[in-house]
Amino acid sequence: MKKSIIHIIGGSAICLAFASSAFAQTADGSILYTPKVDVTSLAQNSFAGTVGGIFLTTYSYYPQVNYLGYADPTGAALVNSHVVTLWDNSSGAVIASATVPAGTAAPLIDGFRWVQLSSTVTLNYGSYYVIGAQTYGVDLWGDLINNTAVDNGNNGQISWSSQYVQLGSGWEFTRAGRYDSAADYPGEPPYQTSVSDSIYPAANLGYNIVPVPEPATLTIAGIGAAWLLGVVAKRKRISSQD
Repeated sequence: MKKSIIHIIGGSAICLAFASSAFAQTADGSILYTPKVDVTSLAQNSFAGTVGGIFLTTYSYYPQVNYLGYADPTGAALVNSHVVTLWDNSSGAVIASATVPAGTAAPLIDGFRWVQLSSTVTLNYGSYYVIGAQTYGVDLWGDLINNTAVDNGNNGQISWSSQYVQLGSGWEFTRAGRYDSAADYPGEPPYQTSVSDSIYPAANLGYNIVPVPEPATLTIAGIGAAWLLGVVAKRKRISSQD
């Protein structure tokens, strides 16, 4: 009887460990920002180079990224493939990069086509990062969009995610559009618009954009569930023999 209780506790602990780790993660379906304006209605920027923006991560916890996306606001097939890159602003180092293919193969969600990274990248809290995409003046992505102070995250043309950026009045200066010529890639785009609380809406990032559980997560949950089922079955067999 004591062994059965120990087994039950062990199986429950595995399931609870799985649940705890899930609560600690960035919420599924989170993306850095969502345009609140139809970007196809804006004057289309035909700039060829790298466009995106700089942002300060939230001080609440460590945000996670496992998808990078490129704008496709019309849902049409992309004419070109586009490299999307995430830089650590403190070092200028590339910490994630992915190529969104031409056509419609990449899943289209919230006006962006997404490509999954080979592994999840965890960002530091309260740190600056730069997101950017290579553009060629063909596929539509709009032009600079921005919010106006006082901004709690969605006062204007952008809905920023609290999963990634530090929101609230007084933090508007921590976000701004960035750009550079194609020749300087893979260097971090250094040129910044004077408009704060803005971004060039070509590149985006997110976590578990396509809601498919990771294999390792399923394995852990399965082990816990199988353990509990095995203990219950064993207790039933013992009871039937008494």
